[in-house]
Amino acid sequence: MIPIKNKKKTLKTTIEEMRNFSFAYVEKYAPSKQQLKTYLLKKYLKSSSLSVKKKDIADLIDLVTEDLVKTNFISDKFYSDSKAKNLLQRGSSINK
Repeated sequence: MIPIKNKKKTLKTTIEEMRNFSFAYVEKYAPSKQQLKTYLLKKYLKSSSLSVKKKDIADLIDLVTEDLVKTNFISDKFYSDSKAKNLLQRGSSINK
């Protein structure tokens, strides 16, 4: 028999969970900072209860994304350069 986990999440486990979500997403897609924030918000709201305030979640997401920016896991400059390079390879105009 599988026991039911009815354990409340602490702040530390929530931050670790968000870091794990963000590492998996960054590894797969190389997103911009805003794309990562949107993904984490959607992912957390989908998987958690509605008793948590969005403001608190947004603060945690900001904390995690700033940590990833400091460690150079995500970079908006890298994202924009790779996006421009990809568009040029597909034949888009430079003047567009």
